Amino acid sequence: MKLAWKSAALLLCCFSAQTFADDNTPTDEVIKQQYAKQSDGLMRIDNITLQQVEKVGNRATYTIEGDMVATDNLYALVGLAGEYRFYERTWTKAQPIKFSAMMTAVGTKASSWSTEFYSMQTAAKRIGRPFSKNEDLTKSLVVNDSGFMAHFAKLDAQFANSKATVDKQKKQYEALSKQVSDLDAQIDHSWGTDANGKPLDRDTALRAKNAEIYALDSKNDMNKFINQYYINVYEPALIACQKKGNCDTTSINAARDKAQEEKREEYARQHDAISTKVKAEIAALEKKVEPLMKKREALRGQMVVLESSNYELTRDAKDWEEGVAQMRKEGVIQ
Repeated sequence: MKLAWKSAALLLCCFSAQTFADDNTPTDEVIKQQYAKQSDGLMRIDNITLQQVEKVGNRATYTIEGDMVATDNLYALVGLAGEYRFYERTWTKAQPIKFSAMMTAVGTKASSWSTEFYSMQTAAKRIGRPFSKNEDLTKSLVVNDSGFMAHFAKLDAQFANSKATVDKQKKQYEALSKQVSDLDAQIDHSWGTDANGKPLDRDTALRAKNAEIYALDSKNDMNKFINQYYINVYEPALIACQKKGNCDTTSINAARDKAQEEKREEYARQHDAISTKVKAEIAALEKKVEPLMKKREALRGQMVVLESSNYELTRDAKDWEEGVAQMRKEGVIQ
């Protein structure tokens, strides 16, 4: 999680303010420019002393010491606690830090030089980055900031109080649950009872109502009527006619057709009447139950909100507690 600078050269500075007889020694300006470029402008160097320790051709090695200065505050991520990020300020803007290193320079005054730094030592950590201008820091804490303890204590108390909030909301949830159970009982009894006095639910009540229509339609079975008509009326009339000789069945058939048509119309009227009755009864039951259902739906909505809140509060408090415990174990915070 720690961001090293682009190059090890970032923690080093460049050359000596000392005067050398050798014209092959890089100038202050060259090394400072190269260093600034390599650090992407994050660091600059000053008050440099440079001492040559070796030279082979146009390649020379130096020890360098001096001050390194950050051009902005630099921060390193040192821990997480839930949604909160904990940073350490590793460098303070414009505050000089002593450093020492080895530097190799290749080139001449005519061709200019390229520099390389190694064996770097500095009094500050070689990690960190600046916060960007538009970075959201609302859930960020800097452990070595002056206001850290107050901010941390406030958050720690907030998460500690989450348990009390959860306990309170659980009681609210239980109260709402009881109201829902009471409404369920009212709703169950609103649909009526069966022959044994047991409450009916909506589906059972509707099936019972529709069964009245089915029972009447079964009783008024047109095929049954036709069969009975043929046995009890049509066939006796036909036999009597045939016994007389020269039997004309026109009137017998006409009577049959008329009887069947009248019966169809009568059955249709009875079906429509009971259907209208059942629909009206179902509508009345649903109208009676509707406000209870709406109230139940509203209560369940409140319960869902409480469930979600308790889950989030419990999760966030647990994540905070575990994150803080880990950072204390690692010595990031006390």
